[in-house]
Amino acid sequence: MADFANGWLYEAGIGENRALRLENGELVQIRIERADGQARPGAVVDARFTRQWVAGKSGIVILTDGQEALLQPLPKGLTEGAAVRVEIVRAAQIERGGQAKRAKAQPVDKNSPASEGPDLLAEIRATGLPVQQVHAHDQDFLAEHGWHEAIEQAETGRVDFKNGSLLLSMTPAMTVIDVDGPLPPFELAKRAAKAIAKTVVRLDIGGNIGIDFPTLQAKPERAAVNAIFDEYMTANCERTAINGFGFMQIVSRKMRPSVPEILQANHATNMALNLLRQAERDGGVGPIQLNVHPAVANKLRQPLLDELARRTGRPVSVAAEGRISIDGASVG
Repeated sequence: MADFANGWLYEAGIGENRALRLENGELVQIRIERADGQARPGAVVDARFTRQWVAGKSGIVILTDGQEALLQPLPKGLTEGAAVRVEIVRAAQIERGGQAKRAKAQPVDKNSPASEGPDLLAEIRATGLPVQQVHAHDQDFLAEHGWHEAIEQAETGRVDFKNGSLLLSMTPAMTVIDVDGPLPPFELAKRAAKAIAKTVVRLDIGGNIGIDFPTLQAKPERAAVNAIFDEYMTANCERTAINGFGFMQIVSRKMRPSVPEILQANHATNMALNLLRQAERDGGVGPIQLNVHPAVANKLRQPLLDELARRTGRPVSVAAEGRISIDGASVG
């Protein structure tokens, strides 16, 4: 591991798999995959058509496991209750506040082979970069390469750079990035352009992204900021030029929730999964007691506790107390 500087670090956690991409020894991207039972992008599954959504254009289907998906385009002649084979092209997600956003599907030939779709490990292997799996009995290689700092950026939506900061806001329509700082507008915009390009890649943000730069009246200044953004943007996307009000829009294919969308959906879930990771790496002996707020206890489902017991060889119990803050969980 000492000479691993380019490629992916992958950790198969309890309830959550994690990946971190390094480039010349520095973190450039993180990915999270949660065991939430949602259909993966690329999955080919059977479904039942239930109703039209936009007449003649899209409709709602129910997958065999009971999940709903938005089917688009709508095959001609498809009647209510009919079976249809579909491919998942965008995973479902839970937006901040608990609002569910259905997966998106497209029809495929009925003879297309069924598939669960690639998981996180398969996806990162498909990039062609080296993949190094790390384990709980190893030293914490993810933490050593900046994992916790990137996770904090995703959870809080705040990314600091020299003399400035970005504020990421998740909305149903797009991710909005606001630029703030005390520097003169042109200097602030130049520094922000680099930070934004790196942040979009680092936190796996796709879909529609709106960026509110400082207002730049001079076209040469706006062109210079555009060029800096292009220099550091490594994701496959399209963008508009910065307009006279300082706004730029980025568009890329969105197949899954971004890391901020995952982490901002439910804080108690984050704390529960973090605690399981901490307990697995504890290295102690004897029973494990997880001391948590009741909201966190509700997220510690029995299969997760059973997996912790299996991996550690130690009995596991949960003690829920209202006086413990959601952030104050501990391993006893």
